[in-house]
Amino acid sequence: IRRPPRSTPKPSSAASDVYKRQLFIYCFLIGNAQSSETLTVVIENKNSSNISIIAEVMTTETQQARGMMYRKSLDRDKGMLFLFKEPKKAVFWMKNTYVSLDLIFIKEGGFIDSIHENLEPLSIKKIKSKEEVIAVLEILGGEVKLNKIELDSRVLF
Repeated sequence: IRRPPRSTPKPSSAASDVYKRQLFIYCFLIGNAQSSETLTVVIENKNSSNISIIAEVMTTETQQARGMMYRKSLDRDKGMLFLFKEPKKAVFWMKNTYVSLDLIFIKEGGFIDSIHENLEPLSIKKIKSKEEVIAVLEILGGEVKLNKIELDSRVLF
């Protein structure tokens, strides 16, 4: 018995272009990363304000496992972007992380899955995405509120 193919909704052209750009950047960084690379991440808010973050890009398992661990400070305009090879439900924690962070879980197309603010340093509490995500952006705790980043904001990289 043959089943009919599943129909999937076509992504909008803009979302498709953003995803293609993200995929290209990911492939470029994977192929060229000896150490962590940096990338400017732009967060677009609905009120037309943009926030730019200079993010270290974590693509390897080793880089992602270490993340912000053992760092004693983080500048307001800096962060860390975790890029995943495939969309997945992501789980983070603050173990060995001395700086309070805001985490932004990012779905395909730059849409925000969830935001976790002012996370407690050194906590082993699990911080999870709601759905499958392609990336997570870590920024200094309090920056989400200060910059009015909300679920309807978009993250472009």
